Amino acid sequence: MEILDYSLKKYFKTKNSPCLSFNIYELQQGEHCVEEEKLHRSDYFQVIILTKGTLTQQIEHKTTNLTSNYLSVIFLHQINAMTINKDTEGIVIQFDEVLFCSDLLKNELIAYNDDLINKLNHVKLSDTAHAKILDYAIQIVNFYKELSAIKKEQIRFYIKIMLLEIIEMAHQTIDTSQTTNQLDYFVRFKTLIEADYKTKRTVTYYANALNITTKKLNSICKSKTSKTALNIIHERLLTEIKRLLVFSGKNHKEIAFDLGFDSPSALNKFVNTKLKETPSELKEELSQIYKQ
Repeated sequence: MEILDYSLKKYFKTKNSPCLSFNIYELQQGEHCVEEEKLHRSDYFQVIILTKGTLTQQIEHKTTNLTSNYLSVIFLHQINAMTINKDTEGIVIQFDEVLFCSDLLKNELIAYNDDLINKLNHVKLSDTAHAKILDYAIQIVNFYKELSAIKKEQIRFYIKIMLLEIIEMAHQTIDTSQTTNQLDYFVRFKTLIEADYKTKRTVTYYANALNITTKKLNSICKSKTSKTALNIIHERLLTEIKRLLVFSGKNHKEIAFDLGFDSPSALNKFVNTKLKETPSELKEELSQIYKQ
Protein backbone atom coordinates (compact mmCIF):
# COMPACT_ATOMS: atom_id res chain seq x y z
CA MET A 1 0.00 0.00 0.00
CA GLU A 2 1.29 3.45 -0.92
CA ILE A 3 2.10 5.77 1.98
CA LEU A 4 1.94 9.44 1.01
CA ASP A 5 4.19 12.20 2.32
CA TYR A 6 2.53 15.43 3.44
CA SER A 7 4.19 18.74 4.29
CA LEU A 8 2.96 22.21 5.16
CA LYS A 9 5.14 23.64 2.41
CA LYS A 10 3.43 21.46 -0.22
CA TYR A 11 -0.01 22.22 1.19
CA PHE A 12 0.36 25.99 1.01
CA LYS A 13 1.95 25.71 -2.43
CA THR A 14 -1.16 23.96 -3.77
CA LYS A 15 -3.21 26.81 -2.31
CA ASN A 16 -0.94 29.42 -3.90
CA SER A 17 -0.59 30.92 -0.42
CA PRO A 18 2.47 32.02 1.56
CA CYS A 19 3.77 29.12 3.65
CA LEU A 20 3.08 29.28 7.38
CA SER A 21 4.51 27.30 10.29
CA PHE A 22 1.01 26.05 11.12
CA ASN A 23 -2.35 25.13 9.57
CA ILE A 24 -5.70 24.99 11.32
CA TYR A 25 -9.03 23.60 10.16
CA GLU A 26 -12.28 22.15 11.48
CA LEU A 27 -13.17 18.51 10.88
CA GLN A 28 -16.29 19.42 8.94
CA GLN A 29 -14.16 20.84 6.12
CA GLY A 30 -14.42 18.10 3.49
CA GLU A 31 -11.29 18.79 1.43
CA HIS A 32 -9.03 18.20 4.42
CA CYS A 33 -10.84 15.07 5.58
CA VAL A 34 -10.49 13.40 2.19
CA GLU A 35 -6.72 13.81 2.40
CA GLU A 36 -6.63 12.58 6.00
CA GLU A 37 -8.35 9.33 4.98
CA LYS A 38 -5.28 8.37 2.94
CA LEU A 39 -2.45 6.60 4.74
CA HIS A 40 0.36 9.14 5.06
CA ARG A 41 3.32 10.55 6.96
CA SER A 42 3.81 14.24 7.71
CA ASP A 43 6.74 16.52 8.44
CA TYR A 44 4.69 18.30 11.10
CA PHE A 45 2.94 17.60 14.40
CA GLN A 46 -0.85 17.36 14.41
CA VAL A 47 -3.32 17.79 17.28
CA ILE A 48 -6.89 16.55 16.79
CA ILE A 49 -9.45 17.70 19.36
CA LEU A 50 -12.74 15.84 19.03
CA THR A 51 -15.87 17.65 20.26
CA LYS A 52 -18.75 15.64 18.82
CA GLY A 53 -19.34 12.30 17.15
CA THR A 54 -16.69 9.68 16.48
CA LEU A 55 -13.76 9.03 14.19
CA THR A 56 -11.65 6.01 13.38
CA GLN A 57 -7.94 6.66 13.52
CA GLN A 58 -4.99 4.53 12.48
CA ILE A 59 -1.54 5.38 13.83
CA GLU A 60 1.17 2.95 12.72
CA HIS A 61 -0.35 -0.54 13.18
CA LYS A 62 -2.96 0.45 15.77
CA THR A 63 -6.54 1.42 14.92
CA THR A 64 -8.63 3.23 17.53
CA ASN A 65 -12.19 4.57 17.62
CA LEU A 66 -12.22 8.02 19.22
CA THR A 67 -15.27 9.61 20.81
CA SER A 68 -15.94 13.11 22.11
CA ASN A 69 -13.59 14.37 24.85
CA TYR A 70 -10.68 12.62 23.14
CA LEU A 71 -7.68 14.31 21.63
CA SER A 72 -4.83 12.91 19.61
CA VAL A 73 -1.29 14.16 19.03
CA ILE A 74 0.40 12.70 15.96
CA PHE A 75 4.18 13.04 15.84
CA LEU A 76 6.44 13.74 12.88
CA HIS A 77 6.69 10.84 10.41
CA GLN A 78 4.12 8.62 12.16
CA ILE A 79 2.09 6.67 9.61
CA ASN A 80 -1.54 7.65 10.13
CA ALA A 81 -5.01 8.07 8.62
CA MET A 82 -8.45 8.89 9.95
CA THR A 83 -12.04 8.46 8.84
CA ILE A 84 -14.78 10.69 10.22
CA ASN A 85 -18.55 10.32 10.30
CA LYS A 86 -21.06 12.92 9.10
CA ASP A 87 -21.79 14.07 12.65
CA THR A 88 -18.13 14.34 13.67
CA GLU A 89 -16.95 17.73 14.87
CA GLY A 90 -13.57 18.88 16.07
CA ILE A 91 -10.50 20.98 15.43
CA VAL A 92 -7.20 20.00 13.79
CA ILE A 93 -4.04 22.01 14.48
CA GLN A 94 -0.89 21.27 12.46
CA PHE A 95 2.48 22.86 13.21
CA ASP A 96 6.09 22.36 12.26
CA GLU A 97 9.07 21.43 14.39
CA VAL A 98 10.82 24.78 14.07
CA LEU A 99 8.00 26.45 15.98
CA PHE A 100 9.47 25.16 19.24
CA CYS A 101 12.06 27.47 20.75
CA SER A 102 11.64 26.67 24.44
CA ASP A 103 13.88 23.92 25.80
CA LEU A 104 10.91 22.28 27.51
CA LEU A 105 8.93 21.81 24.32
CA LYS A 106 12.00 20.74 22.36
CA ASN A 107 12.91 18.11 24.93
CA GLU A 108 9.38 16.82 25.42
CA LEU A 109 8.22 16.62 21.83
CA ILE A 110 11.43 16.06 19.91
CA ALA A 111 13.09 13.58 22.26
CA TYR A 112 9.73 11.93 23.08
CA ASN A 113 10.74 11.70 26.74
CA ASP A 114 9.01 9.16 28.99
CA ASP A 115 7.23 7.52 26.11
CA LEU A 116 4.98 10.53 25.52
CA ILE A 117 4.61 9.38 21.95
CA ASN A 118 2.34 6.52 23.07
CA LYS A 119 0.41 8.50 25.66
CA LEU A 120 -0.25 11.48 23.41
CA ASN A 121 -1.41 9.49 20.38
CA HIS A 122 -4.74 8.96 22.16
CA VAL A 123 -5.72 10.96 25.26
CA LYS A 124 -9.07 10.68 27.06
CA LEU A 125 -9.77 13.93 28.92
CA SER A 126 -12.10 14.78 31.77
CA ASP A 127 -14.85 17.27 30.95
CA THR A 128 -12.93 20.03 32.71
CA ALA A 129 -9.62 19.25 30.99
CA HIS A 130 -11.28 18.92 27.59
CA ALA A 131 -13.04 22.27 28.01
CA LYS A 132 -9.72 23.92 28.87
CA ILE A 133 -7.92 22.54 25.81
CA LEU A 134 -10.91 23.29 23.60
CA ASP A 135 -10.88 26.93 24.73
CA TYR A 136 -7.29 27.24 23.50
CA ALA A 137 -8.16 25.54 20.22
CA ILE A 138 -11.19 27.76 19.57
CA GLN A 139 -9.09 30.85 20.23
CA ILE A 140 -6.48 29.56 17.75
CA VAL A 141 -9.20 28.99 15.12
CA ASN A 142 -10.50 32.53 15.64
CA PHE A 143 -7.01 34.00 15.26
CA TYR A 144 -6.49 31.93 12.09
CA LYS A 145 -9.65 33.30 10.49
CA GLU A 146 -8.33 36.87 10.79
CA LEU A 147 -4.61 36.43 10.20
CA SER A 148 -2.22 39.31 10.76
CA ALA A 149 1.38 39.49 11.95
CA ILE A 150 0.18 39.82 15.54
CA LYS A 151 -2.39 37.03 15.17
CA LYS A 152 0.33 34.68 13.88
CA GLU A 153 2.42 35.31 16.99
CA GLN A 154 -0.64 34.74 19.15
CA ILE A 155 -1.33 31.43 17.40
CA ARG A 156 2.23 30.24 18.04
CA PHE A 157 1.95 31.28 21.69
CA TYR A 158 -1.40 29.53 22.18
CA ILE A 159 -0.14 26.34 20.51
CA LYS A 160 2.78 26.20 22.94
CA ILE A 161 0.56 26.83 25.97
CA MET A 162 -1.94 24.22 24.80
CA LEU A 163 0.82 21.65 24.32
CA LEU A 164 2.24 22.27 27.78
CA GLU A 165 -1.21 21.60 29.23
CA ILE A 166 -1.56 18.39 27.20
CA ILE A 167 1.92 17.21 28.19
CA GLU A 168 1.17 17.82 31.88
CA MET A 169 -2.05 15.82 31.59
CA ALA A 170 -0.23 12.96 29.84
CA HIS A 171 2.54 12.85 32.46
CA GLN A 172 -0.04 12.20 35.15
CA THR A 173 -0.92 8.86 33.56
CA ILE A 174 2.44 7.72 32.15
CA ASP A 175 3.37 4.13 32.88
CA THR A 176 6.92 3.60 31.66
CA SER A 177 6.63 -0.16 32.21
CA GLN A 178 4.60 -0.23 28.98
CA THR A 179 7.53 0.94 26.87
CA THR A 180 8.50 -1.67 24.33
CA ASN A 181 12.14 -2.62 23.87
CA GLN A 182 12.32 -1.16 20.36
CA LEU A 183 10.58 2.07 21.33
CA ASP A 184 12.83 2.37 24.37
CA TYR A 185 15.90 2.31 22.11
CA PHE A 186 14.32 4.90 19.83
CA VAL A 187 13.48 7.21 22.75
CA ARG A 188 17.02 6.89 24.10
CA PHE A 189 18.46 7.54 20.64
CA LYS A 190 16.41 10.73 20.27
CA THR A 191 17.44 11.83 23.77
CA LEU A 192 21.11 11.24 22.97
CA ILE A 193 20.77 13.27 19.78
CA GLU A 194 19.38 16.19 21.81
CA ALA A 195 22.43 16.07 24.07
CA ASP A 196 25.16 15.48 21.48
CA TYR A 197 24.08 16.43 17.95
CA LYS A 198 26.28 19.54 17.87
CA THR A 199 29.45 17.47 18.18
CA LYS A 200 28.50 13.84 17.42
CA ARG A 201 26.96 13.06 14.05
CA THR A 202 27.90 9.49 13.22
CA VAL A 203 25.55 6.55 13.53
CA THR A 204 28.39 4.52 15.03
CA TYR A 205 28.67 6.90 17.98
CA TYR A 206 24.99 6.57 18.89
CA ALA A 207 24.87 2.82 18.30
CA ASN A 208 27.85 2.37 20.62
CA ALA A 209 26.23 4.58 23.25
CA LEU A 210 23.12 2.38 23.08
CA ASN A 211 25.22 -0.79 23.01
CA ILE A 212 23.60 -2.02 19.80
CA THR A 213 24.83 -2.41 16.23
CA THR A 214 24.42 0.29 13.60
CA LYS A 215 22.30 -2.18 11.63
CA LYS A 216 19.87 -2.60 14.53
CA LEU A 217 19.70 1.15 15.14
CA ASN A 218 18.92 1.79 11.49
CA SER A 219 16.29 -0.96 11.52
CA ILE A 220 14.60 0.61 14.56
CA CYS A 221 14.65 4.07 13.00
CA LYS A 222 13.26 2.77 9.70
CA SER A 223 10.41 0.99 11.46
CA LYS A 224 9.49 4.09 13.48
CA THR A 225 9.96 6.84 10.90
CA SER A 226 10.92 5.22 7.57
CA LYS A 227 14.19 7.18 7.85
CA THR A 228 17.74 6.05 8.56
CA ALA A 229 19.50 6.97 11.78
CA LEU A 230 21.74 9.38 9.88
CA ASN A 231 18.69 11.08 8.34
CA ILE A 232 17.28 11.64 11.83
CA ILE A 233 20.57 13.07 13.12
CA HIS A 234 20.79 15.41 10.13
CA GLU A 235 17.13 16.46 10.48
CA ARG A 236 17.76 17.50 14.08
CA LEU A 237 20.81 19.51 13.02
CA LEU A 238 18.89 21.11 10.17
CA THR A 239 16.05 22.08 12.51
CA GLU A 240 18.51 23.89 14.78
CA ILE A 241 20.10 25.64 11.80
CA LYS A 242 16.66 26.92 10.82
CA ARG A 243 15.93 28.12 14.36
CA LEU A 244 19.23 29.96 14.63
CA LEU A 245 18.90 31.55 11.20
CA VAL A 246 15.47 32.96 12.03
CA PHE A 247 15.52 33.67 15.74
CA SER A 248 19.09 34.04 17.05
CA GLY A 249 20.35 37.12 15.22
CA LYS A 250 23.70 35.36 14.73
CA ASN A 251 25.63 35.50 11.48
CA HIS A 252 26.55 32.41 9.46
CA LYS A 253 30.03 32.19 10.96
CA GLU A 254 28.67 32.20 14.52
CA ILE A 255 26.03 29.61 13.66
CA ALA A 256 28.60 27.39 11.97
CA PHE A 257 30.86 27.30 15.01
CA ASP A 258 27.96 27.01 17.48
CA LEU A 259 26.92 23.82 15.68
CA GLY A 260 30.36 22.30 15.34
CA PHE A 261 31.06 23.03 11.68
CA ASP A 262 34.69 23.71 10.78
CA SER A 263 33.79 26.81 8.79
CA PRO A 264 30.86 28.76 7.29
CA SER A 265 31.55 27.00 4.00
CA ALA A 266 30.99 23.63 5.70
CA LEU A 267 27.64 24.91 6.96
CA ASN A 268 26.84 26.15 3.48
CA LYS A 269 27.68 22.77 1.96
CA PHE A 270 25.52 20.89 4.48
CA VAL A 271 22.47 23.12 3.90
CA ASN A 272 22.93 23.02 0.13
CA THR A 273 23.20 19.23 0.13
CA LYS A 274 20.02 18.85 2.16
CA LEU A 275 17.85 21.61 0.74
CA LYS A 276 19.48 22.70 -2.53
CA GLU A 277 19.76 26.28 -1.30
CA THR A 278 22.23 28.45 0.59
CA PRO A 279 21.83 29.47 4.26
CA SER A 280 21.05 33.01 3.07
CA GLU A 281 18.30 31.73 0.78
CA LEU A 282 16.97 29.51 3.55
CA LYS A 283 16.92 32.42 5.99
CA GLU A 284 14.97 34.55 3.54
CA GLU A 285 12.47 31.73 2.95
CA LEU A 286 12.01 31.13 6.68
CA SER A 287 11.67 34.83 7.41
CA GLN A 288 8.68 34.90 5.07
CA ILE A 289 7.11 32.10 7.11
CA TYR A 290 7.88 33.21 10.66
CA LYS A 291 8.16 36.99 10.51
CA GLN A 292 5.55 38.11 8.03
